Amino acid sequence: MQPQRRGWATAAMGCGACGKGRFIRQLPRGFKIWTSASEPIFQKEYKFVVVDICPHSNNRMWCPEHAGQTNDFGVQNHFDFATVPSNFDNYYFEFTPEPCNHEMQSRLARMSKCH
Repeated sequence: MQPQRRGWATAAMGCGACGKGRFIRQLPRGFKIWTSASEPIFQKEYKFVVVDICPHSNNRMWCPEHAGQTNDFGVQNHFDFATVPSNFDNYYFEFTPEPCNHEMQSRLARMSKCH
């Protein structure tokens, strides 16, 4: 089952990139969804920071080998969330890149090997 195409196929989201998005009430394998559409996970906008990359060698199903390729589910981006909201499952996540705020840029410069 392919996700609904609502915009561009991918976005450059390398280490140190920031964005915002929403979970879409759809699972990549077409499994039954038990979580109600009214649950907060589908209503809230989430901000995120990319802190590493998707390792193809260890995660071939989810991580394409090269930029521009799709994974086994037909999408080019895959995020693993360190902190997940209530009722989380592997729902599709519709997102938009956005600039990191100054505080996040400072944290990344101090704590990350991204830059």
